[in-house]
Formats: sequence, C-alpha cells, structure tokens
Amino acid sequence: MKKKPAYDLKLFYAVISLVALGLVMVFSASWVIAREQFSSPFFFFQRHAIRVALGLLCLYVFMKIPYGIYRRFNFWILCGALLMLVSIFIWGKSVRGADRWLKVFVFTIQPVEVAKYSLMIFLAVCLAEGRKKLSDLEKGFLPPVGAAVAMAVMVGLQPNISNVVLIAGITVTLLFVGGCRLRHLGAFAGAAALAAVPLLYRMEYVIERVLVLLKRSDDVNGIGWQVNQSLIAFGSGFIFGCGPGRGHQKYMFLPDAHTDFIYSIIGEELGFVGTAIVLFLFALIFRRSLRIAKEAPNEFGRFLALGIGLTIFATAIINMAMTTGILPTAGLPLPFVSYGGSSLVASLAAAGILLNISTQARDPEPPAGRGRTRNMKNMRYARRTAAPCSAGGRKR
Repeated sequence: MKKKPAYDLKLFYAVISLVALGLVMVFSASWVIAREQFSSPFFFFQRHAIRVALGLLCLYVFMKIPYGIYRRFNFWILCGALLMLVSIFIWGKSVRGADRWLKVFVFTIQPVEVAKYSLMIFLAVCLAEGRKKLSDLEKGFLPPVGAAVAMAVMVGLQPNISNVVLIAGITVTLLFVGGCRLRHLGAFAGAAALAAVPLLYRMEYVIERVLVLLKRSDDVNGIGWQVNQSLIAFGSGFIFGCGPGRGHQKYMFLPDAHTDFIYSIIGEELGFVGTAIVLFLFALIFRRSLRIAKEAPNEFGRFLALGIGLTIFATAIINMAMTTGILPTAGLPLPFVSYGGSSLVASLAAAGILLNISTQARDPEPPAGRGRTRNMKNMRYARRTAAPCSAGGRKR
C-alpha cells in the first residue's frame, strides 16, 4: 500500500519561522509605546503571544480538517463572512475614522481578514466547474464576480481601499487562470475602474497619499511623516542592522511600528539581511502553495491552494512595498509577523488548509476499481489452490 503523503514541511517551517520572528519583533517594536501608555513594556507582547497560541491551535485544527468539506458549505461560509461585514455598520467599532472592527464578547476582530479567505473558497468552487461553464456569462462568470463585487463594496465603505484592491486583483487573477473569457474580464475591469475613479476622488486621504508617493519631499512633516520615518529606519539598518532591540524609530518616531510598519523595524534592527530573509520566506510559502496546487487531487483543491497562496503573498508584498515607499500607505499588516489577532489567526488557519491539501497529493497509480479488486481476489485464490511442488522442486 502506498503511504499517504506527509505534510509539506517546507511550508510549515516557513510559517513557523515567520511567527517566531514576529514574536521577537513585536516585543522589540512595542515595548517603548507599551511602557508609555500602559506602564508595562510587555502589554502588547503578552496579547500577541496569546494570539499566537490561538493561531497555532487554528493551524493544527485546520491541518486535520479534510479540505473537501469547505466545498460542501462554501455558500454558507461566504454568507457568514458577508453578514460579518454588514454587522460592522451596526455594531462596529470605529478607530481613526474607519469602521473595520467588530467586538465579539471580549475579542475585537477585523472581519475582512476572514472574509478574504471565505471568498477564496467560493471562487475555488466556481472555478472548479471548468472552463466550459466559465465561458457562460450568466451561470459561470457572474456568480464569482458578483460575490467579489459585493464583498469589495462593503469593504470599501468601511473604508478599506487597500483590501478592496487586493480582493479585486486576486479575483481577476484567479478568473484569468481559470480560463475565463478575456472579453468578460476586460468588461469587468473597465466597469470597476469607471466606478472606482469618482469614488476615490471623493476620498481626500487617498489622493493625498498618492501625491505624497509622487512628491515625498514636499510633506515630510505632514502626511508623509510615516513613510519618511520608515525609510530612515531602513537606511539606519544598512546591511546587518543595529541589532535586535537597539533601533531608534520605535521611540515615538514611527507610528504603528509594531503593526503595519513592523517590516521597517526589521530593516532597522536586522538590516538588509533580515528583510531579505523575510522576503525569501514569503516567496517560499508562495512557491510551496503553487506546488501544492499542482499536486492537488482535484480542481477545487488546485484553485483553493492557489487562492490562499496568492492572498498571503500579495498581502506581504503590498505591505513591504508600502513600508519602502513604492506604494502609497495602506492598512495591510505583514502576515504572520505584525501585531494583530485577526490577520494572524486567519493567516495561520489558511496555512492549515494549505497543509491539509498537501496531504492529498494525487496518486500516480490508477485507483483500484472493481476489475482490479476482482483480479486481486483471483490471484489470492490461485495461490491458495496452487499444486504442491514436485520432488524436483518445480511447480506443475
């Protein structure tokens, strides 16, 4: 009997390495502000450690759940995620003018982190139906696009433009890979652009961030302060960094140093080497997700692995590009590393799904059907009834 494939250990070790690095860097980046605001340098670290423990538990649980069950309940999973997004506007908690958080008992969660992966499940089910159905505008193309548009609208109203761009980009990529007609994709992209431009124009902060990206030196003490301090952190780290815990930007110079801009603290304290290692680990996770997608036993597993891998990798790349001034400032955390329970737990649960898919790799041998089973029975019967050997040691 062929042994069941083991978990993808390279993926597992890459995820665990990022989580371990996050524990160290969250403490290093947060102890100053924690001491100033809460009189305890361990305030944020203790909460992050609890979330890491919860996330690792989710990683283990989702590693054990057969991924095929999500296909059966994909519609209800998507509806649950959309209801969570709607409930933000009723019971949500506003922070800095954005309604992105929902208080559930003693926990404060960000529903969009769960919603992104629920959308990947729904898209994987739609794409698994095959190219023939995708070519049908009404039955094949509109359901996945409609789900993505509904989610993007609710996320955009929070407002959370960075996640809207992420959702739209991954949806278009998966539809393209799935074999959707280019004219349908072109029409969808054109309609989305026409609808987005006037809306973005009315959001002044988005225009300001784009202008800062183009003319960073014009407003280094205003809206460009955060990016400018981030670049100072990278410049101070140079090749090998100033050492863990020895950075200066966390001393109230760089806002959100332990959340969205933790990559900047990694650059300052671990240098170019540290940032390159983090980039390598995320590239490894994406590469392993492509390998898992290639070896998945069915189309649903392939598209689900690809969607999860794209979501994790694209989020990381956008965060890194934001902290280095390549893209405008966005509210996307660095997966597995940044302080923040929703992103950490959701990313670890998604990694658990990837690991479960990796254990279901296709068997190169054909499955045993009725004919093969009957032949095996005949062979066993032939062995039992075989004539005894003759004196010369030969069978008749």
